[in-house]
Amino acid sequence: MPAIAKTAPIYMRSRRFDRLFVLGIPSLALAVGALALGYPQYVVLILTLDLALLGYHHVISTYTRLLFDMKSARRHWALLLPLPVAVFAGVYLLIRWGGVTAVATLYMHWQWYHYTRQSEGINKAYGMKTRSAQAGNALFNRLTFYLVPVAAFLMMSARPESTFLGIEVWKLPAPQWLAQATLAAAVACLAWWLAAQLRALRAGTLGLLHFAYLCSHYVIYLVSYVAIRDITTGWLVINVWHNAQYIAFVWLFNSNQFKGGVNRQQLVLSWLSQEGRWPLYLMACVALTGVVYRSIDASNAWFANYTMVPLVVIAYQGINFHHYIVDSIIWKLRKRDVQSALKIG
Repeated sequence: MPAIAKTAPIYMRSRRFDRLFVLGIPSLALAVGALALGYPQYVVLILTLDLALLGYHHVISTYTRLLFDMKSARRHWALLLPLPVAVFAGVYLLIRWGGVTAVATLYMHWQWYHYTRQSEGINKAYGMKTRSAQAGNALFNRLTFYLVPVAAFLMMSARPESTFLGIEVWKLPAPQWLAQATLAAAVACLAWWLAAQLRALRAGTLGLLHFAYLCSHYVIYLVSYVAIRDITTGWLVINVWHNAQYIAFVWLFNSNQFKGGVNRQQLVLSWLSQEGRWPLYLMACVALTGVVYRSIDASNAWFANYTMVPLVVIAYQGINFHHYIVDSIIWKLRKRDVQSALKIG
């Protein structure tokens, strides 16, 4: 039997970056979850560190594409001026209608969708960049990709626990039998998908890093929403995964975009995004995060003396919801600037 010719693997950026992205980040998320389960007395501290080091930073990373230079600000002015006003007004009206519970409920459900859509985008980027296609039927693979997160979320919704980050939330009225039936269907589809990928592995046609990313997608959802019963602890796992993933992907985008050198029209961001300057890039983003969120906290503390409206909820959740909307617009892979920066066709 003739040997199959092997070609050099194609990476999103490099062997080291891809392994960190595909294997390191999910491992970090699972380790944080294990730590929270093993030492529940430290959950608040772990949550605080997640928000301080990853959560706030990952939201601010969005604005490196919108605010770091006048060219980007002019291009995205509609996302920077009228949209935030509408979002903050919407959060205020939501609080007036259903209180903090309504906002926390929307946050929990919208965030699940946001995480799933981001994961699909990265999955597509890996396939396009590395020229890797999942074995089997494409429509079935897409169904499986979404069915596992849906089934996992329904399992969480069917449980009696209804406290998320210390706040009572309204969950989907999913009966236990429906959640279990959906999970069984998802596991069956996942097994069929896995069998097809293993056949491709034996044939030497499987893109290993792309396959590993898809496996991490399934594992994170099943652990976060099915294996871990506590909503907040399960959320912590998928939140760390998403946040770290987002920060790394934005760095990948920026470093690729300015690979040709410093751009005088985007001087600060292009300088920070040069090869080897990722520690400076991260420190700049963390510093900017500190300035933004400290300013928000100080403003909320001052205005709290003059209003009974929970301004801190409006501020933080307004920023989160704005981030979700902006992300759904600026990161579409069909956009030429995104394809160009990621070096995909």
